Amino acid sequence: MRKIIIFIITLMLTGCITSNDYAVKIGNEKISRGEYLVYLMEQKKSFEQQGGTDIWEADFDGVSAEDVAKQNAVNTLVMVKTAVKQTAELGISLTDEDKKNAEVQTQELLNDFSDEDLENLDLTEEKIYKIMEEVALQQKVYAYVTDSYTVNEAEFNEYLNQYYAEHKSDFTKYMIKEIFLQPDISGTENKELINDAYNKIKNGASFDSVLKELSPESSTDAFEMDTSLYTENTLNQIYSHNKGDSFLVEDTDGYHIFYIEDIISSSLESIEPQIREAYINDKKQSIYQAQNRSWQGDITVEKNDAVWNNITIVKDNQ
Repeated sequence: MRKIIIFIITLMLTGCITSNDYAVKIGNEKISRGEYLVYLMEQKKSFEQQGGTDIWEADFDGVSAEDVAKQNAVNTLVMVKTAVKQTAELGISLTDEDKKNAEVQTQELLNDFSDEDLENLDLTEEKIYKIMEEVALQQKVYAYVTDSYTVNEAEFNEYLNQYYAEHKSDFTKYMIKEIFLQPDISGTENKELINDAYNKIKNGASFDSVLKELSPESSTDAFEMDTSLYTENTLNQIYSHNKGDSFLVEDTDGYHIFYIEDIISSSLESIEPQIREAYINDKKQSIYQAQNRSWQGDITVEKNDAVWNNITIVKDNQ
């Protein structure tokens, strides 16, 4: 069975578990390194699922992705601990099925830690199962708080139309042809070539013939534009043109001549279900977060710097 070491914690190398060996304190409850790392592991998976392993090179308003993930793990812990404290008053408990699901999740998490990790972090199957139970309880509290939410159709339709107008390019497929030349060492030769090619097209030459002249091995078939291959400047220029347009774009990566063969836009009706689902989820999250903050009151969160500063996410490409 594959074992992966997700985190390095300098302090764990001492192999000594003390009363001060915790990551954060939420109210009067000290959260062990092991419990915190279970939550941080889920943040790592979430970040990489959304942004790939390169996400760790990014920053968010000057804060590193790693620091954001570490703080997100704390925020999630606070929400879970707060929700669990409400279960007795709300009459919420786990069913047998909930407990079986927690057992499955426990086994999956055990597979993500090596035996050495588990020993160093003082994590056992029983302790991980307790964490999964608390997560399951929070999910039931979330459902209790949000299940009564109903969509205000007038507000949603206004949101849908505005969202569609602002993000129409996300729901539009561009079928394009492209002639591309990189800048040459002199900085002028390829620029002159691309300008000459563009002038031929403007003067009536077919795009395909000019493409073959500059690049005989290239296909003349139109292809679906991949937005990840172009800069924001290039994309904005493509979006500003219409079906049948040919145009020249000079960008940091080189010189492009594009021909837009077709623009296929998804209808508002076709995307409505996915936008509705995201809208409802967002509304429910807002409702739940507001309720959870109310429950939190003036709860304090303190980081144990001696441990916190030595928690580092090990990226998969390292």
